[in-house]
Amino acid sequence: MAHAVGLLLLAVRCSAARPNVIWIMADDLGWGEVGLYPAESAHGRIATPNLDRFGREGLVFRQAYAGYTVCAPSRTAFFTGRHSGRFRDLGLDGQVLHPGAANLTLVPELFRQAGYRTGAFGKVAPLASPLEQGFEVFVGQVDQALCHNMYPKKIDSGVQQLNFELSANIHSPAPSRERCMENPKGYNYTIDVFHDQAMAWMEEVVKAPTAFFLYLSYTVPHAGGWGDAPSSPEDGNPVPSDMAYGNQSWPAVEKDHAAVISYLDAKVGDLLARLKSLKIDEKTLVFFASDNGAHKEGGHQIAFFNSTGGLSGHKRSLLEGGVRSPSMVRWPGGLANPGRSSELPWAFWDVLPTVQDLLGLPLSPSTDGISILPELYGQTQKQHDYLFFTWIGVGGRICDQLRRLPGYSVRSGRWKGLVPHCEDESSLRPSQADAMRLYDLQEDPVEKRDVSAEHPDIVKKLKDLVISQHLSCMCYQCGFAVNETPVCKNGHQEVQEVKEVTV
Repeated sequence: MAHAVGLLLLAVRCSAARPNVIWIMADDLGWGEVGLYPAESAHGRIATPNLDRFGREGLVFRQAYAGYTVCAPSRTAFFTGRHSGRFRDLGLDGQVLHPGAANLTLVPELFRQAGYRTGAFGKVAPLASPLEQGFEVFVGQVDQALCHNMYPKKIDSGVQQLNFELSANIHSPAPSRERCMENPKGYNYTIDVFHDQAMAWMEEVVKAPTAFFLYLSYTVPHAGGWGDAPSSPEDGNPVPSDMAYGNQSWPAVEKDHAAVISYLDAKVGDLLARLKSLKIDEKTLVFFASDNGAHKEGGHQIAFFNSTGGLSGHKRSLLEGGVRSPSMVRWPGGLANPGRSSELPWAFWDVLPTVQDLLGLPLSPSTDGISILPELYGQTQKQHDYLFFTWIGVGGRICDQLRRLPGYSVRSGRWKGLVPHCEDESSLRPSQADAMRLYDLQEDPVEKRDVSAEHPDIVKKLKDLVISQHLSCMCYQCGFAVNETPVCKNGHQEVQEVKEVTV
């Protein structure tokens, strides 16, 4: 009996010590676009003073990864704790995550079950029904096609698109770059709506003694439009003001791109200020990350600001620039030795086991992740055996036409293997027949030199590793049907050109 009482008291103390948790998700923010990451360019640096302070007061991860190289599969990995090599066998399509999918418990459900208040604001894709998937409050956009329309007439409240009309956008003249910048208060910019709703919710829930989980998912710096999606194409980086960049002799899209990142930075600064004014700064753990690498959409060029920080590749690439995330953590009351940086390689599928660890729950065996809580505490940290990503590669020829097929990358320690396409097209699983490039990320972090010929033993070891894990190299949100049968014309098989899609 005394033992049981002791355990109960311990549980109560642990519960009382549980921090509030905030996850800030940027959309398509490049690894080099935050000031604490290396990205010198001929046009200088984008100003991110609040994120820089965030990192100086917290922990900066130099080798953290998103969940994928495009949005929805990346966030699927975030919510489920599984990487894309498992999606096919779990019945996940990497685009829409329905309640009860694969019998997986999602990150917000863990918090809700632990008694946390839970709120989601902004872009929640791939969740199909946020209020049935762990969130008690939701204001934002469920449909990905609507998320990058920055001046819509209405947004979602709950699980349906209903009654949350942005009246200024309905009654004012149609939004345009010129009109919105000339009269920013006359239009509703979704980033403002998401942020203001999130702050109002946070200020309300802190009145109760219960801890909270806030998922604050901005839709910038993803390219966007001024119309009412999905009919309007993405044609820039809508932002109410070009801020300090208005007088620069840059293309308008680059002024807007810099401004939208500084605009995001200002929102982070406001959040940090509110944590202090509410006197919850010490007991609030805040993560900041991007859902994939830098984009080159809407007219923006990644070279203009060196958005990848010198890393090769970008969004929609298996190279580091496509999957590396400028991830940071800030937790004044719990983080050991703030102001440091970490070289720990980790990815979005580590979030779920980290949450379990934080809440004192047993780590689930049905996850591909590890808890990174020891790294936050300055303790001995377990390392990944491997990190695995899938995407579309180039290779194989049918009727003398180039065909793009699913490929994968695997990182283990300093070594990274990259397979442009899986040779086993029938099973879409890694095999020893795969042509693998090899990069030594310790000596060559920008992946300029393929050393596979010099280290055939490492190549074989990496292939043996992924084969032993029974992974799939299926590609998700790639804009084409993987198993589509080529059409034969005039005795030849023809493969239609694969079109890039905006994700």
